[in-house]
Amino acid sequence: MLLLQLITGTLLVFSTLAVGAETIHLNGEDDWAPYSSATKDYKDLQGLAPDIIRAAFKSQGVTVILRPMPFARCMKEVDSGRSLGCFDTLINENTQNLYIFHPTPLFKAEMYIYGPANGAPVTLKDLEGKKVGTTVGYTYPTSFLQNKKILTEDGPTEKSQMQKLAAGRIEYAVLWGLTGERILKNNPELQGKVKSLGKVSRDSLYINFSKKHKDGAKYAAIFETGLKKILENGTYKKIESDFQKNLK
Repeated sequence: MLLLQLITGTLLVFSTLAVGAETIHLNGEDDWAPYSSATKDYKDLQGLAPDIIRAAFKSQGVTVILRPMPFARCMKEVDSGRSLGCFDTLINENTQNLYIFHPTPLFKAEMYIYGPANGAPVTLKDLEGKKVGTTVGYTYPTSFLQNKKILTEDGPTEKSQMQKLAAGRIEYAVLWGLTGERILKNNPELQGKVKSLGKVSRDSLYINFSKKHKDGAKYAAIFETGLKKILENGTYKKIESDFQKNLK
């Protein structure tokens, strides 16, 4: 009888755990190192954003499976409601009413203007009338988007922008700073040909949750709660510290 009670109790515990366990899927940028990039086997994501996202959801008892993909596809799947969310996204004039955003930023990053290595310092205003490289599907600050005098030209990746710039096919390129420096570090053929000439802005990045997905609002709220928790308990600071160490 005692054995039967123990077995029944154990089954009830496992049953409760199974019911409480949650697993979700999120899409993430596959080519935005060091913030978010695909692992070598293309089965997972690595970088600052994935580490924060996993920790925040884990604090709320949610396991998140991250799916790497090009950013344009990442956003398209969220737009249609096929996917719950995509990262990393700016809140700007094009996105603010299209998605559900958590109030607390995932992290902040700086965007820079890259140009010829012999170029003079420039500002956003100096890009007017110039051919400026951007990456297809990427979100950019409203200050950049609203200046219609800037002649943008899309390319598939931020690396392709650097290559076009080095070849003289565009005059400038707008890239996230740490990504630009990583590209230069990993591609010696670009060194001495292009460099950062000015800063565009420092912006907050987010997961954009789908308004068309039935669980979009639910998991945006859960993530916000988890993000606040890891900010309070020191987990976020540890992730950020490890990230900075790995940049060296």
